[in-house]
Amino acid sequence: MFAYLNGILEEVEQDRVILDVNGVGYMIKVPTNVLDKLPSIGSDIKLYTYFVVREDSQELYGFIDRQQKAMFEKLITVSGIGPKGALSILSVLDINEVVKGILVGDIATLIKAPGVGKKTAQRIILELRDKMDEFAIDEDEDGISYVSSDRTSKLDEVVDALVILGYTQNEIKRALYNIKDMEGDTSVLIKAALKNLDI
Repeated sequence: MFAYLNGILEEVEQDRVILDVNGVGYMIKVPTNVLDKLPSIGSDIKLYTYFVVREDSQELYGFIDRQQKAMFEKLITVSGIGPKGALSILSVLDINEVVKGILVGDIATLIKAPGVGKKTAQRIILELRDKMDEFAIDEDEDGISYVSSDRTSKLDEVVDALVILGYTQNEIKRALYNIKDMEGDTSVLIKAALKNLDI
């Protein structure tokens, strides 16, 4: 229902924030490691959101970028992991660590998250190992693939620009296909993405 919310940061608590969007205050649960990345109170901020509706509650979960939200959506598809469990994992581990842990089967890393035991970690690895292709990846010194946060931030801006221009999700995926490894600022990447759509 809510792809993202753009507003004024009103309050910051231990695991949630309140965002003022045109006079309406939205309480949004966030991974605790996001708190250090937030601007000061009163600043504008954009959070990518996921809306969870249950019989007894409605909750908004917020993320600093599309990659973090995408990982949250992957995690809640794993049997036995709900939104709170996924948020717990993303509060303790950054996206690089989660992707790397899944790809190499690193149970010890995944069980650092509260509530995640060995069996749950094994399920995460088993069910998500083949579903990491959508994440922007680089290679570290060991040749292990992981997410580049700087790269994904630029790609997020490219996606937002293409959405504003009216392109469909399939067109956007095609536009991004050949630019994930490109260098340059956001404007350069947007031009390259648009060029892909002209092919």
